[in-house]
Amino acid sequence: MTELWIEGVKGIFMPVVCDEISWYTEKWGAGVLKFTVLKEGSIDYKEGDRVWLKVDGRELFMGYVFSKSRNKRGLISTTCYDQLRYLRNKDTYTYTAKRASDVVNMICDDYSLKKGVIENTGYVIPQRVEDNSTLFDIIYSALNITRIYNKKSFVLYDNYGKIELKSSGSMVTNLLVNDRSSIDFNYNTTIDKGVYNSIKLIHKKDTKYTHTLNVYTAKDPTSIKEWGVLQHYAHIDEETDGNVMAQGLLNLYKTKNRSLLIKTAGNLNIRAGSFLWVKLDIGDFVVDELMEVKSCKHIFSDNNHIMEISVTGGVLNE
Repeated sequence: MTELWIEGVKGIFMPVVCDEISWYTEKWGAGVLKFTVLKEGSIDYKEGDRVWLKVDGRELFMGYVFSKSRNKRGLISTTCYDQLRYLRNKDTYTYTAKRASDVVNMICDDYSLKKGVIENTGYVIPQRVEDNSTLFDIIYSALNITRIYNKKSFVLYDNYGKIELKSSGSMVTNLLVNDRSSIDFNYNTTIDKGVYNSIKLIHKKDTKYTHTLNVYTAKDPTSIKEWGVLQHYAHIDEETDGNVMAQGLLNLYKTKNRSLLIKTAGNLNIRAGSFLWVKLDIGDFVVDELMEVKSCKHIFSDNNHIMEISVTGGVLNE
């Protein structure tokens, strides 16, 4: 049973949904809920009003109305986001000796965002300056640095109205997707975005009496010969170990991007950041391993539930 509730102008109500309801999550993005309702009776709601979605008693989404569109037939198409939408705000932060989990707590407190479980990320970042960056980017940078130094990755998401940060290992499910359970899939490869085989990091410091310029590089000659130079360039602060950072970034980005989108029966345990077992022959090779969900779209309509999941990891990252 799908339950959609809206806290509107005249109180909480359950509208008549006229089409499918979709709930979309992605890593480093806000959760999105879309639906179309019929304008009838005293139904009245506006931007900023709260919305809840429950399926079979399971609390899936709590967020806020951001967009509405109405047609001649009285159908209102609505887009809602969870709290992570507010991490698109830009700000400047300077911090010293903080873990990535401390950064998440700090930002949530500063912006009055409700929190759930924020796991300790361990590694202490010596110093960081984030100027005119989105809150998402500030948190992502802190978690990326953590991953480079202690090889641990974490997932940030909104759990029914509370922002949580959990280790990737806690997101493993027992779901298997194979040729039998999948409805369809789409497999793509590219080096056009997010792929770098040359890393160049610069630490520059000018004072009245001195001029310092340190350059740290890391390259992958094999892929450079095959693809040409695809360079990532960035400035770092003096507290960062440039050699370690450069090699860490190269290891993260030197392989071509492979994407696998799978359409299968819906499972309420799956969201962006979850892990599931995939066993599929996708043409180039057979995938048979635990993979991470980059994005997940649940579609609910007429007692039918399917999902479209984009997965990553394993042979897709080789």
